[in-house]
Amino acid sequence: MDHRAQMREAFVRSQLEAVQKAITKVEVPLKPKHARTIIVGTHKEKSSGIFWHTVGRIQLEKHPVLTWKFCHLVHKLLRDGHRKVPEETYRYVGRFTQLAQFWKHLNTSGYGPCIESYCKLLHDRVAFHNKYPVVPGKLDLNDSQLKTLESDLDNMFEMTIDMLDQMDSLLVLQDRVYEMLNSLRWSSLIPQGQCMLSPLIIAILDTSKFYDYLVKMIFKLHSQVPPDALEGHRARFRVIFERTKKFYEESSNLQYFKYLVSIPTLPSHAPNFLQQSDLESYRTPHAYLRSEGSEDGQSLNGHEGELLNLAEEEPQQASPSSQPDPREEHIVMLTRAVEDEKFAKERLIQEARSRIEQYENRLLQMQGEFDHAKREADENREEAQRLKNELALRDASRIQSNDARVREAEAKAAASEEKFGKMKGVYEKFRSEHVVALTRLGDLQKQLEASEKSKFDKEEEITALNRKVEEAQRETGRALSKAEGDAGAVDEMRTQLAKADIEVEELKRSVEHLRESHANQLVQSSAKEAEEIRRAQLEIAKGSEFGITQMFDHCEEELQNATSITYPPHLAQSAMSTLVTVFSNERLNEPLATKENVFAGHLLSNTLTAAASAAYTASIESYEGVNDQCKKVLIAAKNAFSDDQPSSRSDKMRVLRQDVQTLNSLIVSLPLQTDIDKEVVGNELEQEMRRMDEAIRRAVQEIEAIQRKARENSDGIRLEVNESILANCQALMSVIMQLVAASRELQVEIVAAGKSGGSPAEFYKRNHQWTEGLLSAAKAVGVAARVLVESADGVVTGKGKFEHLIVAAQEIAASTAQLFVSSRVKADRDSSKLNALSIASKAVNQNTAQVVAAVKSAQTTLNDEDSLDFSYLSLHAAKKEEMESQVRMLELEQNLNQERAKLAALRKQHYHMAQLVANKEEDSQ
Repeated sequence: MDHRAQMREAFVRSQLEAVQKAITKVEVPLKPKHARTIIVGTHKEKSSGIFWHTVGRIQLEKHPVLTWKFCHLVHKLLRDGHRKVPEETYRYVGRFTQLAQFWKHLNTSGYGPCIESYCKLLHDRVAFHNKYPVVPGKLDLNDSQLKTLESDLDNMFEMTIDMLDQMDSLLVLQDRVYEMLNSLRWSSLIPQGQCMLSPLIIAILDTSKFYDYLVKMIFKLHSQVPPDALEGHRARFRVIFERTKKFYEESSNLQYFKYLVSIPTLPSHAPNFLQQSDLESYRTPHAYLRSEGSEDGQSLNGHEGELLNLAEEEPQQASPSSQPDPREEHIVMLTRAVEDEKFAKERLIQEARSRIEQYENRLLQMQGEFDHAKREADENREEAQRLKNELALRDASRIQSNDARVREAEAKAAASEEKFGKMKGVYEKFRSEHVVALTRLGDLQKQLEASEKSKFDKEEEITALNRKVEEAQRETGRALSKAEGDAGAVDEMRTQLAKADIEVEELKRSVEHLRESHANQLVQSSAKEAEEIRRAQLEIAKGSEFGITQMFDHCEEELQNATSITYPPHLAQSAMSTLVTVFSNERLNEPLATKENVFAGHLLSNTLTAAASAAYTASIESYEGVNDQCKKVLIAAKNAFSDDQPSSRSDKMRVLRQDVQTLNSLIVSLPLQTDIDKEVVGNELEQEMRRMDEAIRRAVQEIEAIQRKARENSDGIRLEVNESILANCQALMSVIMQLVAASRELQVEIVAAGKSGGSPAEFYKRNHQWTEGLLSAAKAVGVAARVLVESADGVVTGKGKFEHLIVAAQEIAASTAQLFVSSRVKADRDSSKLNALSIASKAVNQNTAQVVAAVKSAQTTLNDEDSLDFSYLSLHAAKKEEMESQVRMLELEQNLNQERAKLAALRKQHYHMAQLVANKEEDSQ
């Protein structure tokens, strides 16, 4: 028993010494052997009570290095200590908050902000382990534990946010440490720099673990949660990825870390969580500690030996003697009492030492303050004596100077009195003389004013006389000049008349010359103007020819979309008759007949689109022939209007007129809505419904064939894209088949409920407008199914556009919606079959949305796959490519605006025509 007590005492003493040696004021890194002693002690004791009991007596606020090493030691215990350490540390989280607040505003040697960040990190870390106790302190999770955490979606969502917060805290600590090293210009090779950098080794290990779990969990979340809900996760992870990559790159350049820890490298770009394929290429970053020194290795081996001995002793203690001796129990109790007493004495001794050290420090501080105060008192005393002496000297000198000033002032006063008397006498004399002088000056001024007045009067009389003399002289001069001017004027008039006659003759000759030159210029200018007019006509003709060709190209594109437009056949017949009349004009054979050519080309392009749409609207059986004839007319029009030679142009125009006549005959033969026989409308509906079923089944079979062909001819991402698109198209056709079946069942129910003892044919005849609506919807569904198959085949083979498939899917959804609305018109609101039809219609809308989403996703994937590599371009070539790309972008923007305007015009025209048809039907009824 004494041996055990001694071992216990030695163990406690070793723990106390390790804590005191680990947490010191010396700016050197934390000794690994002291930290390992404390870590092994927590495993041996299965608790961290001794550590926290010892740390509680250390005044961490005395020095920043003490707090820094304390935080580093706690961080090591959380990672490598006993599994109960995080739980027991949670009781002391308030201590971290106190230390953070204390060092927050104290930038002692730059440690203040770093300690604040470290304490906040430990506070959040302990709270994290308390919230997720399944996560060990070393952050090592096996696959089963990770799957357990990922099984609960809400828990995984919240845990990823907490892990992002942990990464933020670790990276903030790293930023603060590097900022302090840069501001103090410390190297990683000096002890002070190593003291600051040593906790970042654990930060590297922790960030690598958190980064790995974050990548795997966020990928898992994206497989179960919509991407929009995880936009915040992706944004935060991108920022953390850049900061972590910078942290690892900066740390790998420091010599201190090269022989202590293996720093992982991160890829150049963050993982793309929107693509699950990135998870397959993801590599886990591994950070691990390198081999340590021999001294520390021996210490660790010694402690591991103690753990093994402790493990061997516990089974022996677990099997006591079946008959315990009371004396031994008493000895054990006494031994424990002695051990507790020794521990209490040791604690008192440590506390006394700590207090003595505090008192000594305080005494030294007070001694210093006393010496400082004594020096200040002596200095103040000397200063007071000096000021007193200066004041005495100043008083003495002030008294002497005041006496001299008084005597000087008395002398000056006497001299001033004497001078004042003299000045007063002189002033009286000067005053009397001044009065006499003023009297004499007044008399002289009066005399001067009288003489000046008489002088002014005389000058005015002289001036008046001079004016009279000058006026008389001027009158005499005017009379003489007038007499001389009359004689000269007659001679001058004669001379001017002779000159005028000469000028008239010269002007007549110049007018004749100008008439001749003007006539010549008119002839020349008329020939030039004729040539310019002819050249302008040729340019206009070429421009109109180009415009007409563009209209024909546009018409060729519109013919492909003719099935998506509803156009009344009678309006198409009217347009065709107008077109035939216009093409009967012989001026179309002349290439320079610009106005007629432009009008005819514009009318032809519009009429061809209207004719194809009207054929599709009137009868699907007639659509193929009309559409082929429209294409033939379009080819003949291109050949005719692009010919500049009148001889060959007339032959081509004759062929074009014949093709137009053929098309007119086909349009005239189209069945109108009034041609539908009410007697056989029911049979036609049944036949059209069977054709629609056959078209849908054929479309499903063709999609399956396309899918098999795609699997044989494609691989990789292209195969995935084709599989996704075709699978969604097949699902869409499946729900359309369900909707058609539900529609047939509902129609049977409607006919059964409304025939009132009559036959179904009579019911269809009586409700022929409703039957015609069903017939039109069934035709539209069949054609739309065929268009969808053709679009899907074009996308898979690469010959079609993704947009065509999107439009085809939306068109078949619209056609089924028409079938749904037509079937619902006469149905009972409480009918179960109507409910089934509504469910099928919603399923069609959902699958249509999935087809559109799959196509857009395929576009994004293939665009990412086809991204170009411009690394081979030179500077000039790159600039040229950039300019060409900008030109293409502007052209595409212009085309987009034109297509939008065109779409708006088409919709407006379609609504207008639909209103005309509706008004005509109302008038006919």
